[in-house]
Amino acid sequence: MRINAVNPNTIGIIIQTEVASFALLLSLQPQLTPYLLPLIAATVIIPDINKSIYSPSFQRQTAWVLLALAVMEAITGFAAGPVSSNVIFKATGGLLTRGLSIQLHILLIDPLAFFFILHIASGIGLSLIRRGIRWPPLYRFIIPMLLLMGFAAVVYLDSLML
Repeated sequence: MRINAVNPNTIGIIIQTEVASFALLLSLQPQLTPYLLPLIAATVIIPDINKSIYSPSFQRQTAWVLLALAVMEAITGFAAGPVSSNVIFKATGGLLTRGLSIQLHILLIDPLAFFFILHIASGIGLSLIRRGIRWPPLYRFIIPMLLLMGFAAVVYLDSLML
């Protein structure tokens, strides 16, 4: 199946799934960062997919993912707190304990940071396109490399916490 034949919304979902799985893997195994970052770069730099990264629909999709991750981060943050952990524990029927909440809260940092960086890069690219800046290396190499460098910095700083 050719990429041109796939619906742009489907491409966005495929990219988000790949990136989320890479982000989760990187947060669990930070030593794999040098090996997995080129795979993420290949996903972002493919020219046909590159058109949809800077589209408004892709930015809306990343915004929804960010909303879901932020809500999960907030719930696990409240459930990890010494005062509010009992309330969340009872509200989830004992499913979300304080220890599990702390682990999930820390685990969600990398995917949340990646989607923030992806959403910002998408917004910057979209605003530059709307202003008439059409230099292809900016969209194919510079913005994706800044995205990857930002995410690598987050993964590195997060690995110092563990």
